Amino acid sequence: MNKKSSYFWITFLTGSFLAAFSASVFSFSNESHWLEVRVFNKQSDRAVSGAAVCLGTTARPDQFGARRSNEDGVVRFEDLSQIPMPLLATVSKQGFQGRKQLLEPLYQSRVLVMKIASGGGGPECNAPAELLDNTSSSGLIVDRIAISADSGTGESGNVLISATVSGPVNQIRISEQSDFAGASWQVYQPAVAYTLSQGKGLKKIHVQVRRVSEAKGASIEVVSSPKKAQYLLQ
Repeated sequence: MNKKSSYFWITFLTGSFLAAFSASVFSFSNESHWLEVRVFNKQSDRAVSGAAVCLGTTARPDQFGARRSNEDGVVRFEDLSQIPMPLLATVSKQGFQGRKQLLEPLYQSRVLVMKIASGGGGPECNAPAELLDNTSSSGLIVDRIAISADSGTGESGNVLISATVSGPVNQIRISEQSDFAGASWQVYQPAVAYTLSQGKGLKKIHVQVRRVSEAKGASIEVVSSPKKAQYLLQ
């Protein structure tokens, strides 16, 4: 092969490579994907609602958004342009140890599962409190919680919990865990008996109510946001 032919082929191959590279960059920069973060309790494997989830970079952890997980522990970040750099996901919630996770560049839509352990400390995401203890996107609200000793049992750890709510409900659940781990729904009553954890001191009680009904063969559920109260066990 003479020098002229060699030069022609080198020029042709170089041009083809640059054209392909330019096309891939154009495609890369104009496509967008989503990232779905699912937050779970590391001990119980239950979904954690109300967790703060940030997506960004190490330089700016909330660059692409800071949101709260829904009742299924899910946060979805939409319309993410493909960015050729690592991403950083940060999850935190009061009563849990915050966690960070570094991700590869987002070349396609994906689901990220993050499990957080109970406790405290660790990194924090400053997401706005979209769901507060006394509000609910469903319109069902726990207005007030009253806790009194259940003197009829003779045990100091037994209490009666009364929840005043904004609308009709038929079920309630109570827990000292913010994620209601191990707590079952039970029939709503004006006063519900509950046994506190062992040990004296200040107890944090979380209450949630719901209304479950049947309509045309389908089950309809309306759930309130959790409401927190404190009780001093002496």
